Amino acid sequence: MHTLVAGTFMATLSVCSLANAAVDIKLAHNGNTNPDDPQNVGVDAFKKMVEERSDGEINVQIYPAGQLGDARAIVEGVQLGMIEMGDVENGPMGGFVPEAMLWDLPFIFRDIDHAHNVLDGEIGSMVQEKYLDAGIRHLAYNDGGFRYFTNDERPIRSMEDLEGLKIRVMESEVMVDTLNAFGASAVPMSFGELYTALQQGVVDGQENPMNLINSQRFYEVQDYLSLSGHFYYPRQYIAGEAWWSTLDAEHQEIISKAALEASAIQREALADYQVEMRKALEGHGMEINEVEKDAFIEAALEKIYPSYYEVLGSGDPERGEELISNIMATE
Repeated sequence: MHTLVAGTFMATLSVCSLANAAVDIKLAHNGNTNPDDPQNVGVDAFKKMVEERSDGEINVQIYPAGQLGDARAIVEGVQLGMIEMGDVENGPMGGFVPEAMLWDLPFIFRDIDHAHNVLDGEIGSMVQEKYLDAGIRHLAYNDGGFRYFTNDERPIRSMEDLEGLKIRVMESEVMVDTLNAFGASAVPMSFGELYTALQQGVVDGQENPMNLINSQRFYEVQDYLSLSGHFYYPRQYIAGEAWWSTLDAEHQEIISKAALEASAIQREALADYQVEMRKALEGHGMEINEVEKDAFIEAALEKIYPSYYEVLGSGDPERGEELISNIMATE
């Protein structure tokens, strides 16, 4: 009898200990280390909320600046359980979740409010669910902002100005196709190689949000910044589904809520930061110009969107076209 009671007590104690065991999270991104950058504002807020709300049961270690690899390597690490979480840009995500290519389509969003309404609505939720098929839990969307062209040859005011320029893009099929349709020569390349490629003339230009243009000091090797806003640049907080399933429900809830709240904090920080970045880039001597967008938008509608209807519709081109139409019709 005593042996049975003792055994039951020890088993109960063991279960309780496992339930309250410390959880260590490696959270990786390939952005910069500037604490004022909105991406770091977001992940730092996530770390603080998770550790405080779990009473120290969850520990978050942030690995910035590509310490655990570029965006694709981070996603693969999350899939394999080598990295618990990532804050990753959308560029490589279409290789894992075809529907994620929706967000890479040029000029798919009119402005930042339109982007948020879509991402936070039914279509955004549908794409999030598709991540589970790739062994990834998508927790929240945050902002990278809209992307703009820079180069060291001439201002880009129209599509004709892009002709003949070698422009680096992320490793995204949609982005490569888009730049080629716009008349440039698209060169997919990892972010870590970009500065040297610009410096050595391997590429003439690139496209990124203003905060990254500034933080990576591209103004040292690029003269012109053209406000094209051709791509929107979402990031996402992701977690490995296999790892996620080992967490108890309380810890899952803490992490899920913190990811959503950190995303909101990051979005707000970026809105303010973009204003500062334009002033900073002008101060560094970059020539900034507006862009005539009508021809770009027409090329996107006629040459890019139809070629992705089938893949975005999971084999059904009519569904893909409907998805795009619903995005564009969202207020």
